[in-house]
Amino acid sequence: MKLLKALFGPSRRDVWRQLAEDVDGQFHEGGLFSPFAVQAPTGDWIITLDTYTSGDGKTNQTFTRIRAPYFNPEGFRFEIYRAGLLSGLGKAIGLQDIEVGHPRFDRDFVIKGDAPRRLRRLFDNRKIRAGIQAQPKIHLSVKGRGGWFSKFPDGVDELHFRAERAIKDLAQLRTLFDLFGEILRHICWDGHNGQAQPDDVPVHIRRLRAPGGRIRDKYVLWEGDGPRRDAAAALGRLGDPAAIPALADVLRDEDTVLGSRAVEALAEIRHPGAVASLVPLLGDARKAAGLRFRDGVAGALRQLGEEELVETVRAALGGDFVRLKAYDGGYRAGIIAALGHALEGSSGKHAANALAEIHAVEALPRLREVLRSFGTRDATGRAISAAVGRLEARAALPRAASATDVEVDTLPRSAGAPGPDPGTLPRGSRAP
Repeated sequence: MKLLKALFGPSRRDVWRQLAEDVDGQFHEGGLFSPFAVQAPTGDWIITLDTYTSGDGKTNQTFTRIRAPYFNPEGFRFEIYRAGLLSGLGKAIGLQDIEVGHPRFDRDFVIKGDAPRRLRRLFDNRKIRAGIQAQPKIHLSVKGRGGWFSKFPDGVDELHFRAERAIKDLAQLRTLFDLFGEILRHICWDGHNGQAQPDDVPVHIRRLRAPGGRIRDKYVLWEGDGPRRDAAAALGRLGDPAAIPALADVLRDEDTVLGSRAVEALAEIRHPGAVASLVPLLGDARKAAGLRFRDGVAGALRQLGEEELVETVRAALGGDFVRLKAYDGGYRAGIIAALGHALEGSSGKHAANALAEIHAVEALPRLREVLRSFGTRDATGRAISAAVGRLEARAALPRAASATDVEVDTLPRSAGAPGPDPGTLPRGSRAP
């Protein structure tokens, strides 16, 4: 073995093991039908190096590839290879030839893309140009990964490198990993020439809006939850109200940890614009969210100065409707949404009764939806059914043209409905 190493140098396995150490990554041994590989996290992304074989069975070619999925909502595409190779390949995917304004680079490489100005900014980066020029052969592109059979979430594409051999040059591989990291930082954090700043609200909003979950092939290629959680925490720390809509969008995300981080961030921002998005979550009945999540929402609203609103909803969910019927604040729609969410939880009976008590005819679609699922087999179902009946009767009654609401016992009744208090009825001239 020592003699072979002396004659041929270290094996590719040894080189790739060393690479994994150098880039703080992981070496995967592989198996009978899968090659060994190296993976390394950088920023929000995972860079994966492996090989694959392609051919017709008689003549096979081994390729080295490096890939990294990333969030690409703009659909930015480019492709680059040395001049004289793969000519015309980009035309098939609708890219145009572009000169980026660096004569030597434009001479040595064919550059194709769909956004010339953005592509020029990319290749204005000296580190990126140097990393590409250091490769004897290179085919680097952004691959779209949509479609019916894609494992990739919407908006996620893949930065992809391919070479027609099994690379075992350690310096070349290190350069490629550095190149990938630099390109990813630039195209995802373009607002600061590829360098995310700790106070960059737009960058963190972009991170927050990326898909969560994970992409798995032979290995995990994408971990979306961690970066989104970090982004939510950063937006709270920065305290910019511009982040409120993006944080509101993830409050009911499947990742309940992210939802909790968003609640905390909205409380930290301390802006009244955050209240409306939080109020409906006071009735969140998702088992995954749990009591701790609702307590977090209540705490956030208290920090935003809405103690009375919190206590009003909590009392109603406990069966006490006095505060609710007297409430005249500006968040009626949010309270109704909270009660609607609570219908499927342990407070469902009280939520249904509360909606009926405040004449929330706008909640009828939600009540009917839950009733179809629950039926009337238990106390909650029967309370929902009764609330539907009361609200449907109210919705069918005419309203005064200038009134948004009137006392119920001044309205006309259907024939079978109980009559109003006689003391409210008009009297004839001879009546006592």
